[in-house]
Amino acid sequence: MAAIDRVAVESGAIPERALIENAGRALARHVQDRFPAGHVTVLAGSGHNGADSLVAGRTLAAWGRSVGFVRCGSRAPEPDVLAGWGLTLQPVEALDRELAAAGTVIDGILGTGLTRAPRPPQAGIIDRVNAARAAVVSADGPSGVDFTTGRVPGAAIRADLTVTFGWPKLGLLRFPARERIGDLVSVEIGFPPADPPPRARAVTASWVAGLLGGRPADGHKGDAGYLAIIGGERGMAGAVVLAARAAIRAGVGIVRVVSAPENRETMQTAVPEAVFVDWSEPEALESALRWAGAVSVGPGLGVGPERAALVLRVREIATVPLVLDADALNVLAADAAQERAALGPPAPGRPVLLTPHPGEMARLLGSSVAEVGEDPASAARRLADQARATVLLKGAPTWVASPGGELRATTLVSPAFASGGMGDVLTGVCGACLASGLGPADAASAALTLTALAVLRAVDDIGGSAGDLPDALPEARRALGELQPGAWSGVNLALPAVPADSTAGAAG
Repeated sequence: MAAIDRVAVESGAIPERALIENAGRALARHVQDRFPAGHVTVLAGSGHNGADSLVAGRTLAAWGRSVGFVRCGSRAPEPDVLAGWGLTLQPVEALDRELAAAGTVIDGILGTGLTRAPRPPQAGIIDRVNAARAAVVSADGPSGVDFTTGRVPGAAIRADLTVTFGWPKLGLLRFPARERIGDLVSVEIGFPPADPPPRARAVTASWVAGLLGGRPADGHKGDAGYLAIIGGERGMAGAVVLAARAAIRAGVGIVRVVSAPENRETMQTAVPEAVFVDWSEPEALESALRWAGAVSVGPGLGVGPERAALVLRVREIATVPLVLDADALNVLAADAAQERAALGPPAPGRPVLLTPHPGEMARLLGSSVAEVGEDPASAARRLADQARATVLLKGAPTWVASPGGELRATTLVSPAFASGGMGDVLTGVCGACLASGLGPADAASAALTLTALAVLRAVDDIGGSAGDLPDALPEARRALGELQPGAWSGVNLALPAVPADSTAGAAG
């Protein structure tokens, strides 16, 4: 966004002053819509966010609101944006008086360039704002938050609403910043098309609704796809049961479960819709792989030489899209150099989707979990390029990276993700989406969104069970059509707040 802003101005496409005016007026509109009554206090730092906030306050004053202005930087923002209105920018000594009178505070204290903890006096101002009773609306992002990494290195505003300009910054989607932004609204302010265009997308429910579409009234079960799921070592049938139930409830046409022979009765009892295949019978295994339109490998698979040989056999035979999850990744993790070579698709053009959690990702990259957590988006991109596969890196948010660098970030998070079995459900839904004909990045995006909506509707609290998710998937799919963009014009993205006392879990 910094580069887009700079190029837009330097190219002459749009004057800087016009961008500030557009941003401030959009900010004012959302303040008025959300908090239409009471005194407004504008806290203006020295940078562009301070100028945006002054425009917002000036606009609200012109609309008849009671507005006070406090200078929170070493100087007034440049350029002068009060446009001849007789509005006084008070010194910071007026802060307590203004906060006592305010129903709403506009936070323009600090801007996008912050990478370390705020220093006095801004740190003290932030603490006083957080202690006040007023609602807080942040311009572009909460002061004290790193817009790029999502870190909160020191004092930081806890906003009720953040109005960000242009497109959402990656850091605002990451924790702990996500807990500080309140509701997030991303607004269009006149930037020209970026050249080259941004290589990242925030995945939303309304976009996924268009991706999945509907099923024709005269559709056949074959139109919905055939999926083989491979997993379930002896005594570990639960994981593959979850994956199969999820795939069926996500809408796949037919499922074949390839598993240990000891699991036949369990599978046929728990998932009677699925066809059971004994993985110890080579011809039956090969038949299932050649029949399938997509293959998901890993839930409850187990590890060891026999399971490693099975995974390699699947990769040799199957020419259709693969999902490799859980133990399918673990059995290839003994030698980091070997696994990076092995994960790529040997069959020409065959898509592969890898779905590691941070620990598995660290092993696949030969790095540490801390390094993956430091910059998960870059880690996902790096593995995607090395493995020549699409990577779904679980987390909050979850990242989907394709070879060549395209990145997607999920926007729905919940603490209920952090429980056993969620990843098995996700693997089943990913397979169902691949079997329907979606490419791996689209299948991952759709599966993540469907699973997240099912979590939010069925088990959105600590202690929820993955076993409840499959039956919630049909309702989640119907809900996609209901979650359309808001009525506001010029809004690129709108996300609800994440409760500050929750611990967001990884998607699976």
